Amino acid sequence: MAAAAGGAALSAAPGAVLFDMDGVLVDSYAAWYALLVDAARDLGGRVDAASFAAGWGQGIEADLETFFPGRTYAEVMDYYLGHFAAHAHRVRAMPDAAAVLGAVEARGLLTAVISNTPQPLVEQTLDAAGLAPRLRVGARPGVASKPAPDLLLLACRQLAVAPASAVMVGDSRFDREAAAAAGVRFIGLGIDGARRLERLEELLAVL
Repeated sequence: MAAAAGGAALSAAPGAVLFDMDGVLVDSYAAWYALLVDAARDLGGRVDAASFAAGWGQGIEADLETFFPGRTYAEVMDYYLGHFAAHAHRVRAMPDAAAVLGAVEARGLLTAVISNTPQPLVEQTLDAAGLAPRLRVGARPGVASKPAPDLLLLACRQLAVAPASAVMVGDSRFDREAAAAAGVRFIGLGIDGARRLERLEELLAVL
């Protein structure tokens, strides 16, 4: 069935809105590219513009296979945690991100950011962008990253809302597949979902 275009309200209002971080609320592409170039230099990996673009949005487990074969999860995670701050000045909030978050919360809806970025770096990224959702959920050991549903289900538990009463706003197949697996309605930003948005501000018309 074809996805409905943004503009028509959802048939049932959500209790919580879950946002992907990168590409939806925040532009951290330049920060992460610089970080991974440094990591490849220091850890002996392989990163170039094309391979980074192809893997953008994947979890750290996939980074090991794509960029750092032979390195462990702990080695790469420790490098990210130790060096991201040097590139945080490259982080920017997306246009309308702060206004949309504020408007959603003004309607009494709970907000959360769900990201495959490691939890401490989610905190640093959102702080650098000046954004403050109710809940921040990032990757952590023992919890599968998107496209698995685990991070979305964790957010729903922490917000005390049923997955069926939440919506996920994302811009990648990782977001869409995770939402489907979690039983959360998906609104696509630039991709198809229950609703498709071309600009984040269109979200307010469909909630």
